[in-house]
Amino acid sequence: MSSDVKYFAPSLFLNHGGGPNPVLGQKDNREIAEFLKNVRNIVDLKCLKAIILVTAHREEDIVTISAGERHDLLFDYYNFPPESYKLQYGAKGEPELARKIHEAFKNAGIPSRLDTERGWDHGVFIPMMLINPSADIPIVQISILKNQNAKQHFEMGKVLYQFRKDGVAIFGSGLSYHNMKEFRKAPNEKLGIVNVEFDDFLNDVCTGDGEKRKKIILWEEMPGAYDSHPMGDADHLMPLIVAAGAGGSQPRRNIFNSIFKVNFKLSGFIWNNDV
Repeated sequence: MSSDVKYFAPSLFLNHGGGPNPVLGQKDNREIAEFLKNVRNIVDLKCLKAIILVTAHREEDIVTISAGERHDLLFDYYNFPPESYKLQYGAKGEPELARKIHEAFKNAGIPSRLDTERGWDHGVFIPMMLINPSADIPIVQISILKNQNAKQHFEMGKVLYQFRKDGVAIFGSGLSYHNMKEFRKAPNEKLGIVNVEFDDFLNDVCTGDGEKRKKIILWEEMPGAYDSHPMGDADHLMPLIVAAGAGGSQPRRNIFNSIFKVNFKLSGFIWNNDV
């Protein structure tokens, strides 16, 4: 990408599947894997200067930003095949961008810190192995907050919006439905899809304009909210709220609809071309 050409990078929400299963080709995760591979046809990866990746699998008391030149992989999943602990993803970090993000959060009154030590969790490397196997786009990982406060996560996204103007994409990595108790019971063909109302809510607000999108912070008041993301266990929704906050003012679109394990609808979104 030439230095005199500006690419207004998108904000996306990505469903990253169960542990390493999308990369392993596990059957329930195949549609997720195919979508992640197709992101390169939705986003012009060659124009990206970097990716800010907000991961459901790192919760901290304050926003924590990966700031190393390189980060090892953190295999933060259990009881998977041996090959899943030998995966590699060699993308570089971007310390200068990390410092700019840290400063932007400071200016917005959002406490944050830089971290050069912790590895990238599977919310980062699993989707990125499929999206960009060449690993030639730098990544800065950002944590979510342990408090799972929707308004604060939306404000995080509003701060990150500015980096899109410089060719830096925002990727939120989680699941639009995440109830581990129900996942363990599925599939149940007689039960049907259990989260239609809540998924409809997400699609309504996430494809609306900037004003409508703010309603995502009211997610807990919506029908089926705690069935989709149990109280205190909404870590996989927070990256969606951050990505929505970084979405800008214009209505945008759904880019992923899938039925996961027979009973659960998953949705993904993109916010782009806001100028």
